[in-house]
Amino acid sequence: PTIMSEEFTTNAHDLAEATKLQAQLEQDSNAKNNFTSPSSAQHQYRIPSVSIDSGAYKYVLITALPPNNSKPEVFVHSKRGAQYHRNVAEPLIPILQQGGYTDIRIKGGGRIFRCDDNNIIKIFGYSYGFGRADHALAKDVVEKSGKFAGYTISWSNDGY
Repeated sequence: PTIMSEEFTTNAHDLAEATKLQAQLEQDSNAKNNFTSPSSAQHQYRIPSVSIDSGAYKYVLITALPPNNSKPEVFVHSKRGAQYHRNVAEPLIPILQQGGYTDIRIKGGGRIFRCDDNNIIKIFGYSYGFGRADHALAKDVVEKSGKFAGYTISWSNDGY
């Protein structure tokens, strides 16, 4: 099938905003290092590791430390209508923070094509603002989530 998607190229403003978001996460991580908020335990809830809208959209790969756990969790999220990759990350970050997650890192981005008619998911491309995500890891997270059992899931570093 032909992969159709809205094509937005990045611009200086988006790159600056992506850099600012990364810097804020780094600052938050450093400030919270070895500090556990007493209220964080009250806000713990399960956040889905995978959220992929049907169609071809930008996605981000994010890692975060869950409350009371030293092993990072990996999140693969795409969002219909996201003009830039940061538009996918921005709504997820406060949800993770409210859930008590720390050390939140945007590890890169790309695109995900999800076709429910053919049970296909293709992970590919890169993000100008966050760099290329580890698509093999993204594929593994999607498969392990069980959300798309019966789908053929593939990845490639080709394309934008």
